Amino acid sequence: MKKILIPTDFSNCAKAAEDYGLHLAEKMKAEIIYLHIVLTPVDWTKLTKEQEDLFPDTKASITNAKDKLKALIVQAEKKGLSARKILVFNDGNEKIHKYVESEKIDLVVMGSHGQYGFREHLLGSNTYGMLRRSSVPVFVVKENNPKHKLDTLVFATNFREETGESFKAAESIAEVLGAKLRILFVNTPNYFMESNDILRIGNEYLKEFGNYNYDIQIINAFKEERGILQFAEMINADGLAIITSGKSDLMQYFSPSITENLIAMTDLPVISIRKPKK
Repeated sequence: MKKILIPTDFSNCAKAAEDYGLHLAEKMKAEIIYLHIVLTPVDWTKLTKEQEDLFPDTKASITNAKDKLKALIVQAEKKGLSARKILVFNDGNEKIHKYVESEKIDLVVMGSHGQYGFREHLLGSNTYGMLRRSSVPVFVVKENNPKHKLDTLVFATNFREETGESFKAAESIAEVLGAKLRILFVNTPNYFMESNDILRIGNEYLKEFGNYNYDIQIINAFKEERGILQFAEMINADGLAIITSGKSDLMQYFSPSITENLIAMTDLPVISIRKPKK
């Protein structure tokens, strides 16, 4: 984990992600890259200095963004971290996930209000778009995040073989952060299994993909989300780790993923680890 990308619009929601990302970077000794996108009415890169004066509001927004990005970098450097900024001028069609590839990012930290309404769900916010498309883990932090440490991380899994590489990623993150990984299987009525079968399958899975010994926790619940949150509350967990399938926006609208539901239902930080494509 060498590089952390923190997209920000300088809102209170983004501030929570900035603070949490700074904490993670300290733990990982990682470089922070702050990304801010300024919406411009025209292609700003083609304007002369005189033409820029025709758009005073945009020019003021750019100056303000530069000042705030500089302050974030200074804050990180005071903690002994390497930090830099990416300031993008765009007409509204910019996609954050392309910077994950171009900058070789290892982890993304983003803020979310977690309000799960029709408009946001249909159009897709930047955060939900990252959950669906990012090839690297995405930490989603709420404005009301009650946790400022990450000692205990709940990893909810169905022990399917195709999620093995995602589990390795979660284990690696927990190891770097010094967090204890708690392995959870939520037993639901629709996919009910006997405990002995869960433990057998789970132990085979962990033997193949894990580097450490884990106790498998089983909780019965009507829905996966309810079981995850009940267990997290029971052990006073500091965060949740979930494997995301990366469905398309349209598929997400008709069948919301467990990850997105959890973000809407809890103030705990949620780390989404996308299942590798076949």
